[in-house]
Amino acid sequence: MIDTRQQSYLDAMGIDVWTLRDSAPETLPVAEKVSAPRLKLGPGKGGTLLICAGADESAGKLANDISRLLGSVPVWAWPHSSESGPLLEDAVCERLFTTVAIFGHDLASRFFGTEPPVSLNTSRVVLLPGLSKLENSPDARKSLWLTMCRSGMVASN
Repeated sequence: MIDTRQQSYLDAMGIDVWTLRDSAPETLPVAEKVSAPRLKLGPGKGGTLLICAGADESAGKLANDISRLLGSVPVWAWPHSSESGPLLEDAVCERLFTTVAIFGHDLASRFFGTEPPVSLNTSRVVLLPGLSKLENSPDARKSLWLTMCRSGMVASN
């Protein structure tokens, strides 16, 4: 506690003094993440989580090529309507992912709203072109490679 003289000086300077409360404050209800979809996690054990639009995208030739680029076995995931799957933030915490790469701005907006964050807990978030765009555009594949190199997902020798 501070004495009344010190309190007067602080009041005169317009400085608020915080004091401890006698009882614990009421806990406010935490807003549920209703808008964030749950995930279906595929097999894999690496530190990279690759999120695509659906299971069919993660099983394609392009997805296999991307997996080989990483040098370790990534975990593929996609939005899932079931309540049994984890939320993205929970998956990152539980599986200790160091990188979360999301294929496509539309998909990223389903998880984060307007703009994805740079990081999520201890994981960096990387926005990549959508897989359907990658299949049809050499420029998108070049952008994928550059983004993966810049983010440290792959080594650019």
